[in-house]
Amino acid sequence: MQQMSPEERQQMIEGMVSGLADRLATEGGSPPEWARLITALGVLGRVEQARAIHAEAMQQFAGDTTALDMLDTAFTRVEANQ
Repeated sequence: MQQMSPEERQQMIEGMVSGLADRLATEGGSPPEWARLITALGVLGRVEQARAIHAEAMQQFAGDTTALDMLDTAFTRVEANQ
């Protein structure tokens, strides 16, 4: 990865985030995986997409206060870094 150009690194990161988003949308995943996606989207500057994923995950894990706290924490960090 160190030998990659900034553009190549960005493309690789985008591919990894896209792959995670696709997998979570089709297969589901754990709260930490959803939080990781929310955080990654924030780092990429996709705050609106992070907001939509956060809302989706909140519905998926409704009733699981630990999961909801984790998801809220991830999105709060995204909003704080705008």
